[in-house]
Amino acid sequence: MNVQTVNTTSLLLQLKQIKDLENRLRERKKELETQIFHTIQRPDRGQSLQVELTDFTAKLSWSSEAKISQADARIIVGKYPDFAGQVFSTTYKPKISVISRFRMLQPDLPALSELSEYLTVEERQSIVFVEVMEDAASTNK
Repeated sequence: MNVQTVNTTSLLLQLKQIKDLENRLRERKKELETQIFHTIQRPDRGQSLQVELTDFTAKLSWSSEAKISQADARIIVGKYPDFAGQVFSTTYKPKISVISRFRMLQPDLPALSELSEYLTVEERQSIVFVEVMEDAASTNK
């Protein structure tokens, strides 16, 4: 049993070190992403930008996400059930594309102006790396 205990202790210590390293790397990743998105301007059209480098291509994406509290969403649903049926998913997650369409087509809609009082919109940014294959035909699988 003693050997098992020492082995388990050693494994747990290694696992804890990895977990700490993951947390530090995750924080550093956030810092670097923030720096990148501050230095690169969002394209006027489209939600992504590709940066092609020698070894890989980085795809930078921008997207917006709307949020509303459950209580506030219920107020809108109660007052404007038809409107809410289009704007919210079944979990009350606002559909930003539908809201944008209403803003363009019916900007004076009372339901829209009341919803806007409760709504917060956050921009999300992400970076995806795509490896560059030197010769796609010679890929061994």
